[in-house]
Amino acid sequence: MTFRRRSVASILVAGMVLASPAARAQKLEQIRQSVHTAPPSDPPSETPSKKPRRSDSSYANDDPLSELAGMVVWSVVAAPYYLPYHIFDDPFCNRFGSYCQQRDEIHWKDTEWFYNSTSYVASARAQVDYGTNFDGIQLVGSKLQVDLPILRTTLDASVNNYFEELPGGGHDQLTLGDANLVWRFAQSDRTVWRSGLGVNWLADSHNDIGFNFTYGFDALVIEPLAFSTEIDLGTLGHSNLFRSRTTLGAQWRDWEVYTGFEYLHLRSADLSNMLLGVRYWW
Repeated sequence: MTFRRRSVASILVAGMVLASPAARAQKLEQIRQSVHTAPPSDPPSETPSKKPRRSDSSYANDDPLSELAGMVVWSVVAAPYYLPYHIFDDPFCNRFGSYCQQRDEIHWKDTEWFYNSTSYVASARAQVDYGTNFDGIQLVGSKLQVDLPILRTTLDASVNNYFEELPGGGHDQLTLGDANLVWRFAQSDRTVWRSGLGVNWLADSHNDIGFNFTYGFDALVIEPLAFSTEIDLGTLGHSNLFRSRTTLGAQWRDWEVYTGFEYLHLRSADLSNMLLGVRYWW
């Protein structure tokens, strides 16, 4: 009897140990299925009875509270643009550079060649980073932001390569990216606020694209610290997409070493990663 109990206990323990990797959801496959597969349709609902149409006189007597509610909603939507513009914007600021650039310590940027180049590219930032969720998933990402002098527009593109260790000993891989045209609606020597539209894309055995809205800002908080955050809202294939990314770094001349956090949500898939990367300020 004792031997049988020990055998059952051993089987249960071994089952838990062996099942734990298998029970761990394969995140990249969840992302793939969320993007490529349409969500189940809702069951048809009963047709609601039609309400009688209101006469024109009833519209004229609408409660003024509805107008107030509309104003409140509009204020909430406009606040992320209106407030940064009126608090931080410097209309005479042409470029957003590193601490050293602002002190003119990068001597080659005092040359005539560099001065002429700013007629085409006001400033730029390029970064490469590594991320992990400490549970079998790693990412290698890159991003390029090119600030143009025309109407404070920015070309913004990123690529993230995800790698996952599978329970059977193999690995999975897919690539997510986006490309956006961004407007720097508030800019000064110490901060830049940006928002724009673009596309999301997935490169896999079956590629997909979607719409993207992006909003974020960079701030030189106190030397040598640099803070960046951004949010992406959009679609990708059959799924909605939400992504947030925040980093805090330290600058040395035109280089920045940063750490941060990224969260990605695609319908039935959630993925969080700690980040470590390097950014170059041009």
